[in-house]
Amino acid sequence: MHYKLKSMHKIDYRRVRVSVQKNQKTNDLLQYLHSHHIAIYHLRSTKDALQFELARQHIGVLRKARSKYRVKLKLHYLTTDELLPKRLTTFISLLCLWLIPMLCNYWIWEIDVQATTPEEKFAIERLVQEEFAAPILKKSLPTDQEVREFIMQSFREYSWVHVAKVGSKMTIQPQLAPKNEVKENNDGYYHLIARNSGVITHFDIKSGERKVAPNTTVYKGDTLVSGLMVVGEKQLLIGAVGDVYADYWLESDFIIPLEVQYEIVTEEAWHITFANEGLPTEIKSLSLPDWLARYIRIAKIETREKVVETLTEEHIESRIMPLLHEKLSQSLPMKSRIKKENLLHIQFEGGKVKGKVLYLINENIAKPYPIH
Repeated sequence: MHYKLKSMHKIDYRRVRVSVQKNQKTNDLLQYLHSHHIAIYHLRSTKDALQFELARQHIGVLRKARSKYRVKLKLHYLTTDELLPKRLTTFISLLCLWLIPMLCNYWIWEIDVQATTPEEKFAIERLVQEEFAAPILKKSLPTDQEVREFIMQSFREYSWVHVAKVGSKMTIQPQLAPKNEVKENNDGYYHLIARNSGVITHFDIKSGERKVAPNTTVYKGDTLVSGLMVVGEKQLLIGAVGDVYADYWLESDFIIPLEVQYEIVTEEAWHITFANEGLPTEIKSLSLPDWLARYIRIAKIETREKVVETLTEEHIESRIMPLLHEKLSQSLPMKSRIKKENLLHIQFEGGKVKGKVLYLINENIAKPYPIH
């Protein structure tokens, strides 16, 4: 028993425009196509030619008719098999596809402020927008150190400000200074004297009589605010309470390993999980209605990558100085601020980085002194 297998082929319906030169055989060619049940579309006649369209799969029948009646015709394929046709529009599109992302990479399009409260976030965003607002060219953007000092100058409660640039996004994350609990001493009254020498910048006192003026140089042990107020010939015991801020220079020696390991943020994305599942490195979560929050949780997480780096002279401004700045900031009292830092010397030897930095610090130098 024999079976006849029919070959299956894909039907090609793509259109071809045919232009036939008019002569005595033109009508015979159309009749030939009609007899073979070839569909013709958009038939139109001009002075010298007859134009129409047909499916690409019928080109073989058309060529047989051309050979039989010896007519001249031209074919124009309306669609091609090329993935990228060789046209000017294709070249322009590819150029834009390459050029636009490259140009966008020279700009900062988003400035994300990650603060602990919405009020802090709004205040920092408003301050940043007054100085530099996105989008902004990267070469016009202040350095990380300048951004950090600009924010810490306006918000004295921050001990450090993390600034990171990833792609076209800059992230600003302020860090609050550790709060020192100050216990009120109700056993007596006090003067405020200088803990160390410096130049007075401003006062924040609740009671007491000032004994020095701003921009005055004071020395350790000098009375800054008196707890006695003179009224006529009498002295009233009121007690001095508050802070007195001054600038002073501090030399700091440092020794750090030549190889340092730190984490960088490589990606930030929103994730949806079940309500009872926690997410690592979660930045913030989206508040949902109570009925929905019982089932799902939407939170933004960040992906961090550990980087091991060998420090060189090229890393002084980008790695070493910010690291020393943050370390010193964490050791200073609350509301203290580093206004300026100068690297005196540095050397790389024996797997260590050694050096000395001169800091200009502004902090509260007042300490209570009992009134006898």
